[in-house]
Amino acid sequence: MKYLALLVGLALFYGLSLMKKKGASFSSRVILGSLLGLGLGLVFKGQTELFGIFGEIYANLLFALVIPLLLTSVIKVVISNESIKRLKSIGLKTLGILSLHNVLGSTLGVILAVVFAIGKNANIPLPEPAEAREVPTFVEAIVDFFPKNIIDDAANGRVIPIIVFAVLIGFVVLSLIENGKEKEVGPFVAFIESFSEIINRLVSLVTSFTPYAVLSLIGSAVARIDYTAIKPLVSVLLLTYLASFIHSYVTTGALISIFAGLNPFKFFRKNFSVQAIGFTTQSSVGTIPANVDNLEKNLGVSEKIASFVAPAGATMGMPGCAGFWPVMTAILTANVLDLGYGFTDYLSLILVALLVSLGTVGVPGTATIATTAVFAAMGLPIEMVVILAPISSLADMGRTATNVTAASSAALIVAASEDELDRDLYNS
Repeated sequence: MKYLALLVGLALFYGLSLMKKKGASFSSRVILGSLLGLGLGLVFKGQTELFGIFGEIYANLLFALVIPLLLTSVIKVVISNESIKRLKSIGLKTLGILSLHNVLGSTLGVILAVVFAIGKNANIPLPEPAEAREVPTFVEAIVDFFPKNIIDDAANGRVIPIIVFAVLIGFVVLSLIENGKEKEVGPFVAFIESFSEIINRLVSLVTSFTPYAVLSLIGSAVARIDYTAIKPLVSVLLLTYLASFIHSYVTTGALISIFAGLNPFKFFRKNFSVQAIGFTTQSSVGTIPANVDNLEKNLGVSEKIASFVAPAGATMGMPGCAGFWPVMTAILTANVLDLGYGFTDYLSLILVALLVSLGTVGVPGTATIATTAVFAAMGLPIEMVVILAPISSLADMGRTATNVTAASSAALIVAASEDELDRDLYNS
């Protein structure tokens, strides 16, 4: 059956390639690839090991591009800024929009949890105390922002230290230029611009295979689902996806309309492929190359804004992993234990989720660490984090797509406010 699944998958690949030759749009091929992957996973339950190789290779290539893309793009962004004041303005706007996404995501989680009385009268026994992810202290989180060994940071996917390192290099180059040292730093600037062009072209090449990768990744994910493990908590999973949908489309659409004055439906259509990559790879960081590429080429965001905001949005704000997910699971736990949460508790949850989203920036396993931190802050039993593990990986697909959408929209809004948006390209 494994080989039959492989043959069927290859035949579907061929069908998608024929669609491309006939002029089918990229988005339509991504959507069709998602649907075909869903069908393939359901038909070949537990038999997609060989076919899943294609998706894994695609995801690995995206991860490989993250660090060189960040280093070259962020250095180039800093050098190209007219002043440090302008860069500070972009940074504050980015932090503000991403924080707003987190607050709105957490608020949505509270509303859905209360309306659907999540966990009320549920019989979910708590296990014996289990080891949970260690929550970094505030001081540790701040210290970890800064690079100690960039090779180790790159190997472990710690994005924030890489960004800080690139910003520092950019500042030094910019200061040398301002002090009349253009000749000395000229070769380095030329190298950065040339290497950036090469990396961007490579990103475009890799992301052109998205329809095929989505088919492979979704097929493998669906085929691996253990339905018996998630049955007791299926209501939580459904509410999580409802929250993902509402925030990704209703909330984000409203923010784009209000703060950027743009038609959000054009954003949804052009950003779908990036959402699909986030959904299938379950990695906001791994989606950075495709997100930056899409922002520049399809949404009209300048390279300066796209290269700065998209990476920041992959590890900051995160309305899915650090917003509605920890808030909803916290209310679920409070209801199971009949703690009688009220309005002030809900406000506390929203504030704690915001602080956690900023305090766990760059920490691997964001959803788990954020949920653990929220539970610890609210005095809830951390053992519930362990109980939620069977559905957390499934929920992560929707959560990550939400995070990626927030990062994309934040870049769009910042670009519009800084007059760094090609509105003709956006509306095309």
